[in-house]
Amino acid sequence: MQGCANDTGKLIGKVAVLRMAFGCADTRPLLTDYKRLGALTTKGFDYAINSITSDTDDSKNLTENLVTGMDISISGDGEYRKKDKASEIGAKKMAKYIFDEIVAGRQPALWVRFDFVGEDSGTYIEGYFVTTAWNGDFPTEVSTFSGEWKVADADTVVFEVNDDTPVASVTVAPATASVAVNGTQQLTPNILPVDASDKTGAWSSSDTSKVTVSQAGLARGIAAGSATITFTSNDGLKTGKSVITVTA
Repeated sequence: MQGCANDTGKLIGKVAVLRMAFGCADTRPLLTDYKRLGALTTKGFDYAINSITSDTDDSKNLTENLVTGMDISISGDGEYRKKDKASEIGAKKMAKYIFDEIVAGRQPALWVRFDFVGEDSGTYIEGYFVTTAWNGDFPTEVSTFSGEWKVADADTVVFEVNDDTPVASVTVAPATASVAVNGTQQLTPNILPVDASDKTGAWSSSDTSKVTVSQAGLARGIAAGSATITFTSNDGLKTGKSVITVTA
């Protein structure tokens, strides 16, 4: 559907992203701390819901069940690279981390983030998980790996769903303008997609001694020279710029 923001079609599995960050359970990592595990072929999650059967005699011969909890796991299968990308933890580094932690008598735990509909889309499971399975296979064809992670600290686990339309880009019109001292120029942010859920943002000037700008986007010439006026969206921190020249 040409990348339409209101696309309700089926989701292609390769859009999902599995990322991880090293650290301790008491400090939630920043998004910039996360790295992809590697060249994944499949990734998924499993609630593994636990239940018990009721023994009461009021069920009309139908067994009644009660859910007592769930054993959440996140898993990923992939292929080894000769050299991992800088944006990846990499299967070799992960294998060594697990080995070193267990040999040292520690838990091979780390932060895990599973983004359902693309990186930083706002729909994800995140938490502090412990590695419960890891293996590698080296046939004569492509070498593969597989891992599984389960909850290590239940207080850290969150599941967020965000169906809002994010801001993709921002431009400012006009892109350039010339004003006299004390003259003004109204600037307008053009935000894409047009149906972005949050179109708010903030204006700033690179040199307020030359040009100031109000939060309504009105630029005013202060002294001869030039300054770059920037609009930064609150959603995604996307920026658009306009260069204002002030004539004496």
